[in-house]
Amino acid sequence: MIAIPLAKKIIELFLILFATAALVKTGILKSENSRVLSKLSLYFVTPCVIFNSFQEELTPEIQKGLLTAAALAIGFQAIFFLLAALLRRFWKATEVERASVIFTNVGNLIIPLVAFAKGQAWVIYTSAYILVFNLLFWTVGVRIFDNGTPFNLRKALLNPNILAIAAGLVTLFTRLRLPEPLALAFSDVAAMIGPMSMMITGMVVGGMTFRGMFANHRVFGVIFFRMILASGLAVCAAALAARLLPVEQSIVMIPMLGAIAPSASNINQVAILYNKDAQYASAINVLTTLSCLATIPLWVMLFEAIIG
Repeated sequence: MIAIPLAKKIIELFLILFATAALVKTGILKSENSRVLSKLSLYFVTPCVIFNSFQEELTPEIQKGLLTAAALAIGFQAIFFLLAALLRRFWKATEVERASVIFTNVGNLIIPLVAFAKGQAWVIYTSAYILVFNLLFWTVGVRIFDNGTPFNLRKALLNPNILAIAAGLVTLFTRLRLPEPLALAFSDVAAMIGPMSMMITGMVVGGMTFRGMFANHRVFGVIFFRMILASGLAVCAAALAARLLPVEQSIVMIPMLGAIAPSASNINQVAILYNKDAQYASAINVLTTLSCLATIPLWVMLFEAIIG
């Protein structure tokens, strides 16, 4: 059962989170330091992780798996967009709330979980979800916050994570391999993704008061819609796909992990840019991240039970 090693890895990562939060509470670190780490993670570490995941020999199985993972990612995102539209109409969901239901923290959290539970070779399938995520987030996602923002194809394509996927695909299909020192550098930086992501969240947690995290009581609704309702729909869709598609069940589970992850940390950055209650966005990110300690293993166990 993969749920047990996943739970162990999540506990390990959360110990790093709580230790970092304690350093902020004691004044050794400042919550604002998370901005520097966020930029390093977004523009350096995560692209290295993505590029490094493509350093595999291309086989028909990998080709089929990448296409399957991308198709499932598109399907999950379609479900989440539909759910967000319903929440906007019947729950009067704000921009921050809708984005928090649609977009998940697939890069910072799911990559280290997949690498730990399945091995580095399987991380390549998370890149398919990351590609779909970035294309949608930096186009449709940004327009959630500002309907007047025109579609910026250049900005979307020049995102470091998209460039890393493009470069990785080139090396995958051309069978080019990096010189050993450079390959080792990419691998070493990629290994930082899990601890760094938890340090970033820990700094945010350390800078918030308990009362501040729950200042907006609607946060409980967002947690339910993201971690229970949206994730439950994704698990059901993944279980159906696992039974119908002629691919290994693990390939279905990897994009499913991306779909049941907490709300994306990018939402807070965009909320700051468009003055859309960044503190509330941070609270959602922190609380959904904390709740995944229980929800991700439970959803994975349910998925495994359904597919037998």
